[in-house]
Amino acid sequence: MYNPYDFYFKKAKQEGYKARSAFKLAEIQEKFHLISKATKTVLDIGCAPWSRLQYTIAQLQKLNVKQYQVIGFDIKKVDITLPHLFTYVQDITDQEKVRAILTAHQIVPVAQGGGVDFIQSDMAPNTIGDKEIDAVRSIGLLEETLWMYETYLKPEGKFCTKIFMGPWFDEYVAKMKQLFGGKQIKVFKPMSCRKESKETYVVKI
Repeated sequence: MYNPYDFYFKKAKQEGYKARSAFKLAEIQEKFHLISKATKTVLDIGCAPWSRLQYTIAQLQKLNVKQYQVIGFDIKKVDITLPHLFTYVQDITDQEKVRAILTAHQIVPVAQGGGVDFIQSDMAPNTIGDKEIDAVRSIGLLEETLWMYETYLKPEGKFCTKIFMGPWFDEYVAKMKQLFGGKQIKVFKPMSCRKESKETYVVKI
């Protein structure tokens, strides 16, 4: 039975996180160690309501990473101030505007000798309650934003991307394996995801 005020909802409130998504990222980090001392540049796609930003920056500080920068994009305003964090109200399917923002932060494509170390995405479409349709729309949205991974993720870079399981899920995972290497791509559902939810994560280690 769906309970909006379950253990992870209460835990987020107790620990000062905006949402339970921080714990999903924490489980992914514990298993795969995506954030490391080598993580200098992070992109967060769909960064509202900013709990992952809180967690990521806390991890970078814990690892004593110097001169990092975290850049978040969302179509909703994110009102939080954290060290070396920059957030933008921006649709990332608008490549020209996103490129301009990243260039302003001295981030250029991998092909030009640049790139980022870690991309995290909790982005999702507005759901309608039909799990198959929601899953197809989720993958469609991921396809529209794949250009960021292909353009800006360093060859040794990591990512974790939320996706809804359903039609075209296996094909999407196969495509990511083809693009980024079969051994590097993992599928992982954190315990902090709601049991009834179809969401899971595609991770590049």
